[in-house]
Amino acid sequence: MNTMENRKLSFYMGAVLVLLMFVSCRDKQLDNALSLSGDNRHELEKVLDHYWPDQLKYKAACFLISNMLGHSRHDSLSVDRMQPYYDKLHEISLKYDGKKSPEWRNETNAYWEKIKLKARSSLYGMKADIHELKADWLIREIDLAFRAWQENEYSRSESFDTFCKYILPYCIHNGICADESRSVFYKRHAGWFSDGKLDFQTKVDSLLYLYKYLVHNDFAAASLPILSLGSFEYIGKGLCDDRCKFNFSLLSSLGMPVVQDFVPAWGNRHGGHSWNAIVLDEETYPFEPFWDEDRWKYKRIYNNECFDLLWGKFRLPKVYRYTYESYLEGPLAERNISSSDITPFFRNPFIKDVSSQYFKTSDVRITLTEPVPDGAEYCYLCVFDPGEWQPVQWGKIEKNKEVNFKGMGRDIVYLPMYYKGGILTPAASAFLLKADGTCEEMRCSGEKRQVAVRACTSYLFENIADVKKTLVGACILGCNSLDAVSADTLYCMTDTIDAWYNEILLENPKEYRYIRLVAPGDSIALCEISFYEQGKEDMPVTGVQASTNITPFTSSEKVEMMVDNLSATACSGSADKKGCGGGFVCFDLKKPRVIHKISYIPYTQSRLSKDKEMKLCYWDNRWVEAGVLKGDYEYLVFDEVPEGTIYRVKLERLKDRIFTYNNGILRWY
Repeated sequence: MNTMENRKLSFYMGAVLVLLMFVSCRDKQLDNALSLSGDNRHELEKVLDHYWPDQLKYKAACFLISNMLGHSRHDSLSVDRMQPYYDKLHEISLKYDGKKSPEWRNETNAYWEKIKLKARSSLYGMKADIHELKADWLIREIDLAFRAWQENEYSRSESFDTFCKYILPYCIHNGICADESRSVFYKRHAGWFSDGKLDFQTKVDSLLYLYKYLVHNDFAAASLPILSLGSFEYIGKGLCDDRCKFNFSLLSSLGMPVVQDFVPAWGNRHGGHSWNAIVLDEETYPFEPFWDEDRWKYKRIYNNECFDLLWGKFRLPKVYRYTYESYLEGPLAERNISSSDITPFFRNPFIKDVSSQYFKTSDVRITLTEPVPDGAEYCYLCVFDPGEWQPVQWGKIEKNKEVNFKGMGRDIVYLPMYYKGGILTPAASAFLLKADGTCEEMRCSGEKRQVAVRACTSYLFENIADVKKTLVGACILGCNSLDAVSADTLYCMTDTIDAWYNEILLENPKEYRYIRLVAPGDSIALCEISFYEQGKEDMPVTGVQASTNITPFTSSEKVEMMVDNLSATACSGSADKKGCGGGFVCFDLKKPRVIHKISYIPYTQSRLSKDKEMKLCYWDNRWVEAGVLKGDYEYLVFDEVPEGTIYRVKLERLKDRIFTYNNGILRWY
């Protein structure tokens, strides 16, 4: 954990210790905030005295001051110390006309490596808001918030509570300098939302379009501390978190109720993500922070059911919201729990669970099977992030060693863990929370089998278009003779193809002996296709034979690999262009069968590094090595691997993902 994060946590925990003393009484909370403001008390009292005749603004001031404990930020001196570095990065950007070319990226990263230790020294200027913010500045911020709220046609009818939470706060993050940014934004765009003729999303888009030149930095100099919104605008590039802060200040300065929501760790890919949302009539409208033609798609692609055509499948264990108001819940609300026994993420009192506003959730009750560490009162539910488990929810340990984890996202593998003295240890078996809300325990069985793999991680988003291009427009036909004229069309594939795994449910199943896949062009590429009889949906038809008019591109691939019940094998090829028609594969089911479901896995390139050792590990309350092979083949087969658990293939310098393995089919999580 870096210095900045440590300082944030120290501010958080200091605030928590105080807030625990008076959380039951808002008036007492205000009194205690004032008592802890030190020499700055007279400044805060000036704000309260100023607004006493106007009770609504007085209540708003009370809200800000009561929740100010734990908030801190850099001052203008810290920004000044960083300015030479910002100037150089701005210069590099201009050199390449603001474009994110490989040359720009290399030069930016090289410069950051050179100065990053010096730049980080400026992070020591964090100061507590309650000790530093002056009356004149707070009064200007409060007056501006009220003026913008009343001028905003879309939000003026919103409740005072909504105003206090989503328009009034001068920040929702620690660190950003308390400057005149919101006043600057107001002067630039005053009245932007005063005309309600257009829907609010169109108006928001038209405003953010003006700032489309502020783009993601593609993780070049990713750890650069951007200490002010003006600095971000000057550099022109940053991370999602930087743009979210910018959007929050911009939109709230114009009276629009805006928030920043985030997923702390994905349930099926690496890292996390932050985005903004508008909150109107208690409904959340999330949008992509950087400019995007399809900005408002998050409720669709983050519902844990669908997937994005460009980015693929997202699975979210939780969604949290950054807040100005403090929320003392779970272990943070327990006076007798040491901060060293609370995971760093949950030491932050300024986050709120809003998962149910994005997807269907499930409360998961489990029984702990591992001994409870002395003094441990909470258990944490974790998801896998490269190389380690990341806590995303807490649950109170009950007397019968049961724990209830509330509001979890589905179609994700979780691991319950204890956190004691800064160390995570398993508390029970991992489990898959299925899409239907039921749980499947991931535990080593007494059986062993082979495990075949062709990669150590799930697909990369830039490969999605290649994965499905030979299948878009393909048709699946059913017939009982090899005469294609008499075939029934069962399904035609669109571009809504998931790169991992797809299922087709046939509405009116009939008996067919032959299933024919006809491509729109000459080429076909597929890892696996399986057919399931009605009433036997758990096991695919075996012994299927395949014939085709395509010739595989490599000698190591054969058309039979499409139906060998191994997702790690694959075949891609092309038909003779001199022949008639496009590419096809005919699957012989050996006898007429009523097929109710068809599953298929698109072709993905083998990503087994040549001459490098690949380690297959399985989970048995720890990662246990099952075998080591070199990636000299299109796919690898590991022998004598325990069934029933989760697995990972480790390769140096690559971020691997976990997967399940059943009946030869690998499913990434």
